[in-house]
Amino acid sequence: MNFAQDALWWRLTDGAVRDLASLLAAPPLWHSGVELPRRALIGETGFRFLLGLNDAPAPLHDYLAQVAPYGHRLGFYAESLLAFWFSHAPHFALVGQNLALYDDPVSRRQTLGSVDFLVRLEGEPLHLELTCKYYGNPEATLDGFVGLNQQDKMANKISKLQQQLAWSGHAAFAPITAAVWPEAPSVRSASIVRGVGFTPEGTLLSAPAPINRYGWAGHYLRDWAELPEALQGARWVLLTNMQRLSPARVAAAEAQPFSALADGVKEGVVAFLHQRIDGHWHETSRVMKALLP
Repeated sequence: MNFAQDALWWRLTDGAVRDLASLLAAPPLWHSGVELPRRALIGETGFRFLLGLNDAPAPLHDYLAQVAPYGHRLGFYAESLLAFWFSHAPHFALVGQNLALYDDPVSRRQTLGSVDFLVRLEGEPLHLELTCKYYGNPEATLDGFVGLNQQDKMANKISKLQQQLAWSGHAAFAPITAAVWPEAPSVRSASIVRGVGFTPEGTLLSAPAPINRYGWAGHYLRDWAELPEALQGARWVLLTNMQRLSPARVAAAEAQPFSALADGVKEGVVAFLHQRIDGHWHETSRVMKALLP
């Protein structure tokens, strides 16, 4: 995986803090045209804030416990992590989260959609939309990028995100902002797009626009016989849907032997591991294993 060697992941040990860090520091999986820059998202003191939170993570854990359970909804978990950040980072202020838009704000009979976040960034009103997706593709086409659920297509999500970002120009958006920002003549929209793209080569350098060629990438395969030689023999762990945000860091007992891979995983997202001096096994590569057609 083209990001697992970053020293940040050697330093952060708390799982929730690592997941939060991935939302803040990861590159976008695709370019929306209005991506919130990572520098603005993290802020001047953001990394120090993360390091302090890693050493004393109780505030984050308590916050997440208040909004749990998440079930298998990675998006809800990711939104909760960012809500904590927007509520605690000194350059942000959380104004609203998951705000419904109605065709008629008085009767509220029909919901048109919802707004992920309204925040202030250094005082500026912002409408933010978050998405975290994991798509693989055996071919170099945009339509070919799909999730493990073949009906979950990147092209559709890209289109949906553009619709969500356009809410700030919709008439149904005005009653929300009038209630919280009566002084704001307009509200800028921005996206936070995270995730991993999987290809047979393990990179996105040949991926079509608007995919980020330098986004987080892993290998895509349908048969374990296609596994790159460099990964053969390595220990691994199968990542649940809720474990995909940040590079894996697991105890020795969780690192599975390579001999159990073919029989143990027919489909899923697998992190391949290397043991570091802290005694834990750290992700070095990620693979999406799809079912044979």
